[in-house]
Amino acid sequence: MNAGAMIATLSGFLLAAVGVGALALWQSEPQAATAGRGDDWRPPCVQRLGAAYRDLDVAVSGAAEAPTTPRHTVLFGVDRSPSNNEVADAQLGAVVSFAKSLPLDVEAGVLLISDRSDRSSTPDMPLESATAIPRAEAPALPCAPDCAPRSLFEQHCYERLEEALERRASDQGEAAAERERVLKDERAARIDAWAEAARAYTPKPGTSLLAFFAKVADLPPVLRAPSRTTVVVLSDLEEARTGDRKKIDAFYKKYLAHGERCPEVAAIPQGLVGLDVVLLQTHTDGIDADGWGQRWEALLGCAGAHVRRQRYSPAVDLGDYLAPSLALAAAPAGAS
Repeated sequence: MNAGAMIATLSGFLLAAVGVGALALWQSEPQAATAGRGDDWRPPCVQRLGAAYRDLDVAVSGAAEAPTTPRHTVLFGVDRSPSNNEVADAQLGAVVSFAKSLPLDVEAGVLLISDRSDRSSTPDMPLESATAIPRAEAPALPCAPDCAPRSLFEQHCYERLEEALERRASDQGEAAAERERVLKDERAARIDAWAEAARAYTPKPGTSLLAFFAKVADLPPVLRAPSRTTVVVLSDLEEARTGDRKKIDAFYKKYLAHGERCPEVAAIPQGLVGLDVVLLQTHTDGIDADGWGQRWEALLGCAGAHVRRQRYSPAVDLGDYLAPSLALAAAPAGAS
């Protein structure tokens, strides 16, 4: 081989090497491209893709610091009157424990039922407002569901981008879970502090459930969305020997006389239409439990509430009693 041929051959090898090197450089990950951008979690190869891929990020819904509309509100009414005194502390303990277990995007409140059951004489628990917890979700690629990479480079980059998005969603999910744990602990501490003071509350004799339901009707969650509010009443349901008792007895007599149809009487509480009411009735010696339960079922039903009544037992978890209501709380907002 003469010198000219050798030079030509060598030049050819050099050109081929430069071409391969250039191709490798184009397909390599441009590390400098993402320096200082604050998005180093993305694989650098996305700089070779379109803007839709370069800007793709994990979707985060909700914000722990921002107020939110609750998915559901659960209000507990605990009868602290002397006739229910035997189980009042145990019931309060069960309610406190259950309130602390509710999801943070469900509002919780505890109201004490006493002789008057109004805010001036009853130390109710301040309503624990709902808090939204951030949820991180990895988005689909812009080309989904039928991605057709034009090269092995694109296919490799798509795969790396999907993996990076999943890792980022996982990292943000762990941070959200820790934030949720902290918020739950803070809510539990507030509920416990209130319960400690509430246990020392001793009402005067008598119970006014009519006054209690009048108070309930004026509460913001009931005014806002009665169909997404559950009121759980733990009581023997006996009204004290007051004017309210006479009103209920007069209503029930007319109710039965009308063939169990609702009469037009002033005793029927207003503002309860669509409200979910769960009556957990304590059966106490000397009280006509069935008679009082039937009266309240009829009265609240005529008020437009959805009423369920069950016999209370400390052996049954409140979650079992409230399963139908918790199903409502688990439904997406806006569902009926």
